[in-house]
Amino acid sequence: MIKNNKKAAGRVFILSLLMLLLTASQTLAKDKDALLRYYALNVGQGDASLFVLPDKRTILVDTGPEENAGETVRYLKSCGVKKIDLLVATHPHEDHIGAARAVIAAFDVGQIWDPGYNQGSRTQRDYYRDVAAKKIPFGKPSRGYKKNMGDVKIEVLAPSKLMKGTHSDANNNSIVMLVTYGKISFLMCGDMEKEERSVIGKLPHATVLKAAHHGSVNGTDKKMLQSVKPDIVIFSYGIGNSYGHPHKEVQKLVKQSGILRFDTSHGAVKLRTDGKTIVYEKKKVVR
Repeated sequence: MIKNNKKAAGRVFILSLLMLLLTASQTLAKDKDALLRYYALNVGQGDASLFVLPDKRTILVDTGPEENAGETVRYLKSCGVKKIDLLVATHPHEDHIGAARAVIAAFDVGQIWDPGYNQGSRTQRDYYRDVAAKKIPFGKPSRGYKKNMGDVKIEVLAPSKLMKGTHSDANNNSIVMLVTYGKISFLMCGDMEKEERSVIGKLPHATVLKAAHHGSVNGTDKKMLQSVKPDIVIFSYGIGNSYGHPHKEVQKLVKQSGILRFDTSHGAVKLRTDGKTIVYEKKKVVR
């Protein structure tokens, strides 16, 4: 009896050990997969950013221009995207929503956020028509709106009110939002200029700053960098663009601040985070 009990106890111990190892393995696998991945796409002179969340849902912030729509769709598919759970059109300029129709045609889109500023352009009219035809849920979030997507938090900082009579009303009615996963955050600024920034007030700290208006002087200044205190800044622009983006004054500020800088003109920027630290894939760092 004693001998048999020892055998039984041994079998129980081995079984318990196997179960413990299996649980640990599953936990490690879960932790390994619990990453937020961020891509700033190279769309030429334009803007498009993709978030792949830990639960595999996706957020696409802008789509880039129409002329690069095919490349944008192909790149999204190369990232494993099958559905866009949330498409954010920060504002109606063609370099931000020109490829929206191609994206809507290529992917199932769960919901669209739009600032609701009507510029009246052909690009915007066609995009709105396709949204209506596909009956995609359409929201116009404003300052103070918050949404959780799993463990990822989204806070809309702007628009807070309709801006009129500015240098560019379309730019100054951009959706500006903070995307946070754990201790890591991304400040997505669209083409916000100083007028819109002035009504937001003090901007929150963010690990990653997606520079406003492609690195224009009316999008980023010293006061903004001191408020946000980013570890990384990303400029989205096309080489040789006629606007001179990113402006030399902004480049100088970023360099003096010692902020790690990436430019989409050198290729897509790829970051990943577990909510504690952030890692960038091998890529040219601009000094």
